[in-house]
Amino acid sequence: MKKSLFAIIAISLLLPINALAATTTPTTTDATLPLVRPTVRIFDPFSGLLEKEFYPFPETSQVQGVNVASGDVNGDGLNEIVVASGRNEKPTIKIFNNQLELINQFQAYADNFTKGFKVSVAKLYPNLAAVILTAPNEGGGPHIRIFNGHGVLITEFFAFDSKVYSGVNVTAGDVNKDGQMEIIAGSGYQSEPMVKIYDNYGNFIRQFLAYDKKIKSGVNVLAFDMNSDGQAEIITVPYMDAGSEVRIFNSDGILLNKFNAYQADYLGGVNLTAADVDHDKNPEIIIGPGFGLEAQIKFLASDGKSELNPNLMAWPGFKGGVAITAADFDNDGQVELIAAMQNISPINKYEAYKYIEIDISKQHIYAYFKGEKQMDFIISTGKNGFPTPPGKFKILTKVPKTTMARNYGSGNPNNYYLPNVPNVMYFYRDYAIHGAYWHWKFGTRVSHGCVNLKLPDAKSLYDWANIGTPVNIYTSIK
Repeated sequence: MKKSLFAIIAISLLLPINALAATTTPTTTDATLPLVRPTVRIFDPFSGLLEKEFYPFPETSQVQGVNVASGDVNGDGLNEIVVASGRNEKPTIKIFNNQLELINQFQAYADNFTKGFKVSVAKLYPNLAAVILTAPNEGGGPHIRIFNGHGVLITEFFAFDSKVYSGVNVTAGDVNKDGQMEIIAGSGYQSEPMVKIYDNYGNFIRQFLAYDKKIKSGVNVLAFDMNSDGQAEIITVPYMDAGSEVRIFNSDGILLNKFNAYQADYLGGVNLTAADVDHDKNPEIIIGPGFGLEAQIKFLASDGKSELNPNLMAWPGFKGGVAITAADFDNDGQVELIAAMQNISPINKYEAYKYIEIDISKQHIYAYFKGEKQMDFIISTGKNGFPTPPGKFKILTKVPKTTMARNYGSGNPNNYYLPNVPNVMYFYRDYAIHGAYWHWKFGTRVSHGCVNLKLPDAKSLYDWANIGTPVNIYTSIK
């Protein structure tokens, strides 16, 4: 590892890192804040020292994050960094050499697909250099495409139902020890956690469930030979919504080991890569957080025990997720860790990958996904004498239908009896977000403290939110 980059390191460490991701909540939901420019950083995994960093997209781009992979895609014997655009940009692949010079770029999908996509690099074909595999984020179909380093499309296929826009996850490795790499696809967001194995031209071989089929989490995948026997294992983790249990399988779907990457209540996803960083023939699984956790990188043995540097923080204060890859990038015989800002919030919201805000002043409820507003509904909160409590809460329980009733005394005009209240989500004591069929005064404060929504809006929010989703209730106009 080269240690002559202290000037670069010093300059980088003087950057306003904490400004990358403010964790305070704006007083209004329509605040316009500076958009962070997505960065790729290269670290020495042993010392944690930042060696290099660069911006893969120009300052004029409004791209909201990037994904990253590495490999020798032009056959020159050196590894390149391959960067894929995130949200809010044309689906662009950029290839950088070890001097961080842009040597090629091309589009992976149609211009109008701006949801972002993931990228992997593998030597799928014996007589070619390593190739680039692409996989859309949620909002796109399960459309895997394979390109050479010049941007020429080699093959493409839909790994799952082409009519389902949940995205897809992809990796490659020789999982059946036949000397030929296979393509491994993991299902996308809100899909059953299915892993499918294809040959290197997209012909189906077999499949297995990585987790209980009732868990509609999707599954992130990595293929890597963890015991140096010439056969890659398949490493999985729920894509989102279902914790962070890492599982290791053989190609027949037999579970070999499992462990938790983060605390049990973390639902924001996990990024995976692997490398034999310390050259002990026992590769490390390298873990990067998804959305909502600080950007700490973990180096773990196949049993989940921590190895190497336990305190490598890619971006202190940043919680938008860290895409990771590992390779000998500067041709010195030592693996470098390459990290990229995966999701950048256009409104600087990083509290959690799913997050609900209720503005009592504006009588609106907002739902955010990975820092981007997904829903905006008019509501009714508590009237005088029955205020909706301000503060930070979380969804405690969800009930599809219930009866709500309160008797304040005989003849009291505030008494109520309401059967079949739909899509109820309790967030504090008996306060809940729910549908209201008994009035049409949305935009005014008429409830007894709960948060009332129109019936279709309540159903959309109920289906979207999880138990544990944070709820922030505030008054933006004092």
